[in-house]
Amino acid sequence: MARQPLTPWPTRPGSVFFGDVASDATLSRATKDGRIRRLARGLYSADFRSDPAELVARNRWLVVARLLPDAVIADRSAAEGGLPVGGVLTVISNQRAGDVTLPGLIVAPRRGPGPFDDDNTWPEGLHLTSDARTFVDNLALSRGRAGRPARTLSRDELENWVVRTAQRRPDAWLDTLRRRSLELCVQLGVPERSDAVADIVGAVAGTREARVGAGRLLASRVAGLEYDPDRIARFDELAAYLSELPAELDVPDRLPALADEPSTSLPFFEAYFSNFIEGTEFSIDEAEEIVRSGEIPAERPGDAHDVLGTFEAVHDAVLRAATPTTVEELFELLDRRHRLVMGGRPDKRPGRFKETPNQAGSYVFVAPALVEGTLVEGFKRLADLPSGFARAAFELFLISEVHPYDDGNGRVARAALGAGLSAADQSRIVIPIVFRNEYQTALRGLSREGRCDLYVHTLAYAWRWTAAMPWQDRSTVDGQLVATNALIDSTDAERKGVRLKLP
Repeated sequence: MARQPLTPWPTRPGSVFFGDVASDATLSRATKDGRIRRLARGLYSADFRSDPAELVARNRWLVVARLLPDAVIADRSAAEGGLPVGGVLTVISNQRAGDVTLPGLIVAPRRGPGPFDDDNTWPEGLHLTSDARTFVDNLALSRGRAGRPARTLSRDELENWVVRTAQRRPDAWLDTLRRRSLELCVQLGVPERSDAVADIVGAVAGTREARVGAGRLLASRVAGLEYDPDRIARFDELAAYLSELPAELDVPDRLPALADEPSTSLPFFEAYFSNFIEGTEFSIDEAEEIVRSGEIPAERPGDAHDVLGTFEAVHDAVLRAATPTTVEELFELLDRRHRLVMGGRPDKRPGRFKETPNQAGSYVFVAPALVEGTLVEGFKRLADLPSGFARAAFELFLISEVHPYDDGNGRVARAALGAGLSAADQSRIVIPIVFRNEYQTALRGLSREGRCDLYVHTLAYAWRWTAAMPWQDRSTVDGQLVATNALIDSTDAERKGVRLKLP
């Protein structure tokens, strides 16, 4: 058997290597033989399957450190947490004057001091400028050219960057930023930037007036409606996706509501399943007795109030189809629904927005101070969406992602989802027990990864199931709940490969 020749370079998928691993003749021969390929001057890979830009991105810091070992990530890229912007990574380096062009990446160096003691260490021995140095550096004026973004942030962008960063840092951060930035203005030889430092930090801290035409996020902060910009970016993605749904998802144009829907069993099962998702578990018979009688069992008063309150929110002839046309109406409807759902739990502060952060696992929802502003800013996207499924799906995610209350957010969000559909005389969406994990996975996928497709596909499937159920015939509903696997625990179903079937 012929032996495979030993190679002096890595051959594992995704790897790259540099030209000094072998002689020029060896590299040339290997390239001609199709064993390696040249990605850029002095940069090679034995991986022929991956896109060259992907290979560079995967090995970005290794490559940058080799070509510019003294690089300090700075300016716009530092403000973006070390990421390239528009395919350009802005750095400080005194070892190279011109751009380094690589597949999918341009490294744009400028001359300047090397790393300071308070600059951040970075992979492969590189550095990232500190918050204060990033702030001062980005006060330099620059212009974009040849389709490339400007090297530094605009005044609006920089103001918004300070606000956004302040949201993520301890309370004393602004004072530290001001003090260190003023020191750096002297240290970097740009004392003329001191006034801008004082003006911007003062406006963000509320000790100085913001300039006319201030950055959007700063203006919202000054107005007392500061919002979470990362969540707004996600809302923009979802709104754009819902505006023009891909045909391959096959989302129905409309699924009409049943005649006299409130008198059917749909409102009961909507409330029952919505509570089951949140861990409020009764048997169907127990829950029906609570709803029928309106009596609260002494042994589980809080849970019973949850079921009864949710039922009232989705059954009430007016509230079940009430949708907001103004921000004031949005807040009013949130308040009414939350007071109904959480009315039996005064410790959850019904109708009052959260004062402490809340999270699901390691995922932290919108900070308490940003709840109102993020709802206001997110609501602006709602009016431009088509009524029915698109608008309802957006409002569900808006409320779920902001998570404005201590508890009850999911039930309030799903009530709003149903209302958006009822207002357009379309079937509501119910999430049965077996579908719980898929529903929550879809929400997580959208929150964390921007998976609009998974979110829409999941809701559309639940919509088809809900619209096909015979809610007007109670005994037939029982049979279909069994036949479609609706009552099976979602974790058990996942383990056994059982899925929700359409009736």
